[in-house]
Amino acid sequence: MAHCRTVFFQDPTGELGGATMVQAGWLDVGKMVIYPISHDVDAQGQQLINWVAEVQTSNNVAQDWTLAGKLDDVLPTFADWRFPWLDVPEMMRRAEVLLEFPMVDRNPLPYWTAGRITLVGDAAHPMYPRGGNGAGQGILDARALARCLQAEPNAAAALKAYEVERLAAANKVVLMNRTAPPDTILKVVHERSGGQPFRHIDDIVSQEELAAITDGYKVVAGFDKASLGAKS
Repeated sequence: MAHCRTVFFQDPTGELGGATMVQAGWLDVGKMVIYPISHDVDAQGQQLINWVAEVQTSNNVAQDWTLAGKLDDVLPTFADWRFPWLDVPEMMRRAEVLLEFPMVDRNPLPYWTAGRITLVGDAAHPMYPRGGNGAGQGILDARALARCLQAEPNAAAALKAYEVERLAAANKVVLMNRTAPPDTILKVVHERSGGQPFRHIDDIVSQEELAAITDGYKVVAGFDKASLGAKS
């Protein structure tokens, strides 16, 4: 997975409104996530964009989150990705920073807490980076941990209560990200369309099915309204 920053005018036609995130493709043919970070960074209307290119490869990628990437490893996959609102190859060529990340996770842990020590965030549940879920689950951890520490004066007991609340829930997300990640919609569309252009998403998958996929994942991840409101 290549992870980059690029200064580029993302939306010259105004079609996307200047603040649109794009997820496109699928791992079989190359997948990209593109989103603007800040607007008009040079007083000429250009945007600072972060983009992620995911490519399946047999190369043994080092588990190093500071490893410099090589544009030639990913650019050919996206050489014909040109749209009225974005020239993807040009965006990639103008990257300021290019890093190469492995797509890895870890098996769920049986416990996080030992006395007055516990784990939070990626230390507790490293997972495939799908949909910002590492950060999302870390936020849920922090909220639960703060609530438990406030309710229980004994630190060891509070940390154990936090583990009881969060361990099984977070581990379930780790496993689901292996089989049915939040971007599984892209896989469904790619397989049903055969990788060929189509006029409207409704021709491929119904709005009801789209909602069922996203809403089902939200429930497992704890992002649905009921879950977020229950312990606010």
